[in-house]
Amino acid sequence: MDIINKFDLFIFDLDDTIVKTEKLHYNAWIETLRFFYDPNYDIDFNFFCLKFHSIKENSIKSFISEELKLNNYEEIISYKNKAYLDIINQNINNIELIEGLEKFINKILINNKQFVIVSNSPKIHLDYYSNLFPILKNSSKNYYREILINKKPNPECYLKVVEDFPNMKMIGFEDSITGIHSITQVDNIELIYFINTKDYYYYEYIINNYKVIQINNYLEI
Repeated sequence: MDIINKFDLFIFDLDDTIVKTEKLHYNAWIETLRFFYDPNYDIDFNFFCLKFHSIKENSIKSFISEELKLNNYEEIISYKNKAYLDIINQNINNIELIEGLEKFINKILINNKQFVIVSNSPKIHLDYYSNLFPILKNSSKNYYREILINKKPNPECYLKVVEDFPNMKMIGFEDSITGIHSITQVDNIELIYFINTKDYYYYEYIINNYKVIQINNYLEI
């Protein structure tokens, strides 16, 4: 399928759709919960995905407040975001774009098409990666936590894209159950790629319940 010619606007999630970072978020959460909850706290990555990726809104807050019985959610989020920035600074030389993405974005730009980035992350994270990978600065617009009322899996962020770019044929790329649930609620986004491997905890659920095309990386398009 020649999607470059077929579509006008290409919509990318950030974490593990543009940059390989989900395990860095996992490490930041482990550090955070060891500080606030139990110094020996440990979960594997699959359990992390089970609890921190969801089709339910505010699932992370529910996990922290209802299961862990911690009531200082905003303080915990602030600590986690700082821990995450510390971790990515420590790993800066190992952070990579998803395979084939840079070539794919260059093809989008050469053909005078546009792309946007849509993330639950705060603006500081998007700015960090745009400085690390300058090709991302070609994004027509970035959508991030501070300009949204509701986070994914709520579709607000994708509805804003549709509002901001009327009359454009749109295609989206997401990696998690949270993002897939969000983007598939918006009819104007005609085609959705699910970019993840069979190891992902929600892989089978996504394949069986959403109309998506699965790929491992952008070389497969």
